[in-house]
Amino acid sequence: MKRFIVLSLLSAFMLLGVGFLAAPTHAQNPPTDLKPTFISPTPGLYVNGWPAFTVSYPKEWVEEPNPAPGPVFSAGGIRPDLPPGWHRPFIGIDVFPSSLSLEEWAKVYMPGFLQAFTDIKILSDKPSQLKDGTAAREVEYEFVHKAGGHKVNDFILMTKKELAWVAIHLMNDQGRIGDDLKRIAYSLTFQPDREKPVQVPPDVRAFLDMCCVDMMGHDVKAIMEHYSDRFLSSGTSKPIQEHWFRNDPDSPISKDIISLEAVVTVFELRGDKAYIDGFFLSKVKGDANALKSPMRVYQIINEHGEWKWFGNQK
Repeated sequence: MKRFIVLSLLSAFMLLGVGFLAAPTHAQNPPTDLKPTFISPTPGLYVNGWPAFTVSYPKEWVEEPNPAPGPVFSAGGIRPDLPPGWHRPFIGIDVFPSSLSLEEWAKVYMPGFLQAFTDIKILSDKPSQLKDGTAAREVEYEFVHKAGGHKVNDFILMTKKELAWVAIHLMNDQGRIGDDLKRIAYSLTFQPDREKPVQVPPDVRAFLDMCCVDMMGHDVKAIMEHYSDRFLSSGTSKPIQEHWFRNDPDSPISKDIISLEAVVTVFELRGDKAYIDGFFLSKVKGDANALKSPMRVYQIINEHGEWKWFGNQK
């Protein structure tokens, strides 16, 4: 049973992004003037919007585009023996909202994982913590791609903040993951000082408030009116997003939400577009606690006088 659950965790990360339930504690206080990587990329440093955190990696690594649903950021080293566009070692950073248990992840994703890979072996699986004391978990496993027949080692460091699952994923094809690569994962540092709400223009606030109203009303057609037809976020198109709203158990419309508010922590206007990040603060019937889940969309666009979600495309 344990192996089944661990593999479900890995498959969930590979296909959508996943983490491990843990409560961050005693975060450090780094500079608060950092801009997210999407706005102002800095070689060797990934800066997330919300939750606010950074991850350091080798400056010579090359950022990879995300043509399919997956990590919010990925980069890797260049090797002459690899095909163009392939990078090893590789880092993938993912932030994904979910309240699913590991058993539920298993039911959804395990079949697809077993179709893609074979010879799956769990090499290590143990609790851990970040340098600031944040509880985490690390897993290393190896597998063989059915398509290419090559063996790959994968190391994942997982933690969770509110409903945001955070996973740092390091992959290599030259044996076990060494301490040098693990140090990259453990550079993950939460920065709560960068999470203070910021003001947005009145028309943007009206757009966000209306999005929340339609999500609370479970009206998928109205919700999708807030998305540009050109919406694209890490490979997720408007139709895929609509399918998520209608079918995923973590979709806001699948829950009995009694209040929903969009809280913005990063906002930068750029012509007809604006970078936006933050979280949705929600309360569910029967639970007095308010929960935060990441926006993870990044851009809105003004089309014919109306703001719409645009995604993380450049």
